[in-house]
Amino acid sequence: MIRRCVLLVAAVGVFGPTFVPTVARAADAEIDAATKKAAAKKFKEGEKAFRAHDYEKAAQAFEEANSIAPHPAPLFNAAQAHEKAGNLVRAANLCARYLRDAPAKDKRRSKANALLADLRPKLGRITVESVDGDQLEIDGKAVELDETFVNPGDHVVTGNFDGETVRREINVVAGSLGRVVLEKPKPKAAEPAVIEAEPATEDPGRDTGPKTKEKPLPPGWFYAGIATTAVLGGITVWSGLDTNKARSDYDANPTQAGLDDGRAKQSRTNVLLGATAVVGVATGVVGVFFTRFGEHKKKDTDLAVGVGPGFATLQGRF
Repeated sequence: MIRRCVLLVAAVGVFGPTFVPTVARAADAEIDAATKKAAAKKFKEGEKAFRAHDYEKAAQAFEEANSIAPHPAPLFNAAQAHEKAGNLVRAANLCARYLRDAPAKDKRRSKANALLADLRPKLGRITVESVDGDQLEIDGKAVELDETFVNPGDHVVTGNFDGETVRREINVVAGSLGRVVLEKPKPKAAEPAVIEAEPATEDPGRDTGPKTKEKPLPPGWFYAGIATTAVLGGITVWSGLDTNKARSDYDANPTQAGLDDGRAKQSRTNVLLGATAVVGVATGVVGVFFTRFGEHKKKDTDLAVGVGPGFATLQGRF
């Protein structure tokens, strides 16, 4: 039955004026004889391959015949060949194209509807909606139908908007229709301007040299060290003079008590000398490394030093 249908189409449906619908006859008028001959040759190759059950070759030949001289007959025959070859997606899309383009009274419509009804539950469908977009594609192939048949699974839909490609992914299951809307990308929000803070203006009257870490101690501590060193120095001088006097007394009247007293005073003087040296060095270190000079205020320190024969006092408030 299929063979007879194909032969009939080849004889009178595509290339002959007898029994050809008005739409097809108008199209034939625009096709020259050489083009019709080339299309007829491909059509015959298709029916020969179909009879030999080489459905892949038949489908290719029918599609080539339709591309040379577009007509519903080779388009529908290509759909049938693809279905028998197992190319269900291609068969469904060609069948949908046939139903879209064929005349309303074309006798193959009932068979096309039956074929599509059989394929629809096995495949998914995608409809793409877009405003101001072009070059719409599904998995890299141009969108030609309102509903494109695809294999169940994941698919990529793309469109071009003023040179920028928009990409969407969709998953469809067998028998379902997936809808993809492609929209023009929204303008990117302007990035906020980066405002660099101007460096603080230095007071012309202040030192603008390199900043150093602020030292922890006020000047009062340094001055207290100086005062302490001076007090110890005074006591040491007094102790030395007292030791010399004890030595003179011992030389004038050598006694055991005088010797013991002189030795004790000598030891006292040595201790005072050492203490004076230690406090003096410590005061220098505090002054150089730990004292913040230039910010001294009178309230930072309040010192009172007293020195007398055999005693010394240091009073201070920090």
